Formats: sequence, structure tokens, C-alpha cells
Amino acid sequence: MPKRVQKRADSFVGKTAGGKTADCEVAYVTEEFAAREKHKARLLRKTQWWKAKCAPGICYYCNSVIAPSELTMDHIIPVSRGGMSVKSNIAPACKACNDRKKHTLPHEWALGLESLNQRSGV
Repeated sequence: MPKRVQKRADSFVGKTAGGKTADCEVAYVTEEFAAREKHKARLLRKTQWWKAKCAPGICYYCNSVIAPSELTMDHIIPVSRGGMSVKSNIAPACKACNDRKKHTLPHEWALGLESLNQRSGV
């Protein structure tokens, strides 16, 4: 198991995206890893790369156009799930999407977006 992830004795039976049940082991990132990645994210937020990424003012998830200063930095694969603060894992997101996504993985968030769209009639 990588140093960034601590394995716990916890396990549970979960459902896959296809609705099948599967035994899942729960892994948690270490506090040191999370702190290091958050620090790297704060440094990335000050770069020209991040400013250029936000300049169009488009949310990565809902494609809404908002002021670039209102966009937040989102880890596509959350740090809490082992994601790293690298350019390929960071996207500008509106506050609403970032709050709704929380600690979900991309495939979990896609399922959530689909259900939201179905409820709103989109």
C-alpha cells in the first residue's frame, strides 16, 4: 500500500456503479500526505497556470460561466481519496459544484450529476 494511504481493518460490502455488491476495504490517507498536498495546492493557486485555467470563467463540472474570481480549486480525485495536487488532477469549479462533489470520485460524481439532471428535467 502506498505511503500516502493507511489501510484500516475496516471493510464493508458496497455497491458498484452497476449495482452489484462487492467487498470493499476502506483506506484512509495519512494526515502528513493530506497536509503536503494541501500545501502544494495553495502554491499552485498562486501560479500563472491556475490564473489562465480560471480566466475563461467556466466551471469544469456544470459548464456555467461565472466570474473567474468565484471559481474554486477542485481536486478531481480528492486528496482524501488519495488524489494529488498536480495539474492533471486540478480543475476550476463553481462553489456549488465543489460543495456538492465533496469527496466523491469522478464516476461517483457523474452518477450524482445524472440524477440531478433527471430531477431538474435537463
